Amino acid sequence: MPPKVLILWNQVEADVYEQMRADGAPVEGDPTREASQVETVAEELDTIAAALRDGGKDVALVNIRDDVGRILGAIEAHRPDAIMNLVDFFGDDPAYEAHVPALFELLGVAYTGARPAALARCQHKHRAKALLAQAGLPTAPYRVVSGRVGDDRAPRDLALRYPLIVKPALEDASVGIDLEAVVRDREALDARVEQTLARHHRMPVIIEEYIDGREIHCAVLGNDPPEALPLFEMEFSDRVGADGEALPKIITFRAKWDPTSKDFYAMDSRCPAEGLEPEVVAHIQDVALRAYRVMGCRDYARVDMRVDASTGDPFILEVNPNPDLADGGAFMQCAVASGRTFAGTVNTIADLALARAPQAKVRSTDDPMLQDYLARQRNQDSRAGG
Repeated sequence: MPPKVLILWNQVEADVYEQMRADGAPVEGDPTREASQVETVAEELDTIAAALRDGGKDVALVNIRDDVGRILGAIEAHRPDAIMNLVDFFGDDPAYEAHVPALFELLGVAYTGARPAALARCQHKHRAKALLAQAGLPTAPYRVVSGRVGDDRAPRDLALRYPLIVKPALEDASVGIDLEAVVRDREALDARVEQTLARHHRMPVIIEEYIDGREIHCAVLGNDPPEALPLFEMEFSDRVGADGEALPKIITFRAKWDPTSKDFYAMDSRCPAEGLEPEVVAHIQDVALRAYRVMGCRDYARVDMRVDASTGDPFILEVNPNPDLADGGAFMQCAVASGRTFAGTVNTIADLALARAPQAKVRSTDDPMLQDYLARQRNQDSRAGG
């Protein structure tokens, strides 16, 4: 029998890219130009599912829709040998991402990607930076504003060099990052910290030195041992603001996700990165592998860095466990540059989880407590529908 793989993902609201297609959304500042056609989340998932089926696997695909009952119901219905965990958020709390694979562990089901503790470590950017620094790995100097009473402003003895970048500490995918996140004086810093605390429900804020230089990402695949793949570079257009100052070269939220934004078209990418000496490439890959191990990543991850323009030293921006597997995304570009195919890479990741399946202590979904929970969920759904 072919191995059973259950792909779980999460989307609650309508896909904005579908709506953009229907509306023919114009590009910001240029009403004569329509936004680029971007693959929807459902289309990305269908491509991954097709790759797994071509790899000889029996595949089911379920959108959990922020519902624990749907997770349990899908496991009960499909009895997978392994879950491909593509759930990268749950509810309105970023911390819940780590709780989803914790449920798989309680049920004893093998799954792809990082374990809960690693997801939590990487998500808390300030704690991740402390762990990386403790391990002797390079990360930009920083300070943290907790957001608690009495700690809602950057300290006076900042001891950091401007320009600085201000980030919400518990978000990922560039949430909370726009061009104004880079500040060049104390007044702008105080305003940005206050704004970030207000917008992100007073979650901790990181203030770190902005590293001016090339942005290099290193994808890592596998476990025993993990392999550092060819380097990916994000390339930025030279742009100036209304004041004539050069705009910071950063990946904003809109540059990453909004094809109607001017930021979206101010970036390009190259893989493998060009113009780096072999010893520099080897050093960056070594840093990525060490970070992968320090943070407890598993199966696959991406380590994002900046290479300082003046010194040539790499600095880790963040470690991304379970990065986006979209065909054409940064991780997959690195995999293809290594000689792999999209389908081969997806199957490799699934196979890593399937290899753990015989060791998983699977707890029966016939457990009375679980069945009682599912029955109560069904009753609630029936009442809501009736």
